[in-house]
Formats: sequence, structure tokens, C-alpha cells
Amino acid sequence: MFLDAFGNPKEVTADNLNSYSYDLHGTKLLTSAEVEFFMPPNWHGTIYSSDELLYSYRKRFNPDPTLLSFHSLQPYEPEFICCKNAVVELTLLPAGQSLYSDKDIVVFLVKQPADGRNVLITKELGSELNFFPHNHHYHARIMDEGIDVVYVDDKIYNGNGPLGYQHQRLYNVLRNIQPGAVLSLSGRPLPDVLRSVCRKPAKEHN
Repeated sequence: MFLDAFGNPKEVTADNLNSYSYDLHGTKLLTSAEVEFFMPPNWHGTIYSSDELLYSYRKRFNPDPTLLSFHSLQPYEPEFICCKNAVVELTLLPAGQSLYSDKDIVVFLVKQPADGRNVLITKELGSELNFFPHNHHYHARIMDEGIDVVYVDDKIYNGNGPLGYQHQRLYNVLRNIQPGAVLSLSGRPLPDVLRSVCRKPAKEHN
């Protein structure tokens, strides 16, 4: 998914591809190298991910190097990046292997200093649901600050029903993190049972 001008995730699909605002300083977060994402026409920007995922993506899809740049992130090592109207702190978190292949996937934590928000962005839930290992110094920091919003891809539970396997895994993640809110990348409403494990209302950005 992409980050908008304030550092919030924006899912670009076939339906909204042509309405995505063109921005020379756009930011794309690559959570998996298995699927070629929708690219807005003439989009220039930087794709952020791990060394392995960036290498795999370039090898598999051969993207145009004149339009894109690639930036590798080390796990649990925050970096500041510039969005159009905000500077945010971006951290890559390993999420194990995809349940649909043997390839690694990642999730991202976006800290929005201007709004005092920590936003966890997930596209797919892999084999590792503990994104903040207890034996790592990053765990204490995040547990102290808390997660304000978790974004999830609602397609991971669509068709599974409230007792589906992926739905249960997502519920367990949210129960462990206890975020302020959970939102879908598509903007569609999520089941009440997912919102019921949230800690408090999320802070709104201006």
C-alpha cells in the first residue's frame, strides 16, 4: 500500500487507480514480493521494504528504475521519512512466512509525531503474529507507547465468517496489541467483534 500526505495508508486498487493523486515524493510500503501491486500512472516515488523483499520484487517484476527508487529497512530500526505534509517514523517488522507461499512478509509501524499516533499497517498475516519480540528493546518502547490504530486488509476474513481461521488469527493479534482502533484498508466497516478488543478511540489527524 501507499502512504498519503499525512503518512496514513492508502490502498490503490483497479477501482481507484486513476484517481490517485500524482506525487513525486510518494511512498510505497512493500509487504510481500509475491504480487505485483497497482501502480498509479506516471507515479514516481520510493518503495520501502526489507533487502530480501526488494530484491525479490525487482527480480520478479523488473520495475522501471527511472520511475522508482528502493530503500531497504532493517527490522526494528526506525527511520524518518518525508511524506507530502508530514514527517513520520517508519519501522519494518518481520511477520514470518506467508501462509500462501514459503516467502517472508513484513508489516510496518508508522509513528506520526505531529499527531502522537502509532499506526500498525498489515496487509497479510503470516506465520509470526508477535510483531514485537519480548527479547528485543523495541518491545518495551511500543508496549509503553501503545498502538493507536491497526490497519488490516479486510479481504483476509471475507468469506470466512466470524469463526474463520484468518478471522481468529486477526482477533488474536488485536487482543494481544489492544489498539485504540482497528480500520480496514478498503474503508469498509469491520465486524463488531474486532472493534470490541480495542482499548480506546483513536486520535484523529488534522
